[in-house]
Amino acid sequence: MKNISIKEISKIGLFSALIIILSLSPLGFIPIGAIRITTIHIPIVIIAILEKPRISFFVGFIFGLFSFFQHLQGISALSFIFINPFVSVLPRALIGVCAYYSYAFFKKHLNNTISLVLSSVVGTFINTFGVLFFAYVFCKNQIYEVLKIDPKKFLLSVALTNGIAEIIVCSIVAPIILKKLLARKKSKNI
Repeated sequence: MKNISIKEISKIGLFSALIIILSLSPLGFIPIGAIRITTIHIPIVIIAILEKPRISFFVGFIFGLFSFFQHLQGISALSFIFINPFVSVLPRALIGVCAYYSYAFFKKHLNNTISLVLSSVVGTFINTFGVLFFAYVFCKNQIYEVLKIDPKKFLLSVALTNGIAEIIVCSIVAPIILKKLLARKKSKNI
């Protein structure tokens, strides 16, 4: 990336620290019954709409790298899935980029609130379903060996539980925060 400013590097560092703190705290993965709702991607969606897409790309990339390194330590029975960078890093790096460009597209055709909701859905979709897609492509045999279950059924059940819950949470939380921050940004002409 050429011409990246000191201000942008500072923002990337600050936002990445937030992502790491969320990753290490219970707020990053909220348990609801048998599932854990990932909320770490929500700040990335917010950053994407407020900042340039390259800032959110780098913050998402840091999220993915942090996930990769956590799973190298074997933090769960499914860590073998996340030690593949296509699973742990690529979808996370693309969260903000896709949220940013989808917001820019939707904003041209729809009102701001609906655009914020839809871009939040896109960012969440990229995270959850990107991880699940690449997990299937690269790890289906290992999933079967470890869990003794059909990988398609397992990943589909994760998509239907976690994926839908994460889309609902992000499409409510991110637009509420973004509306306030965008109004403040507009009033301050930042």
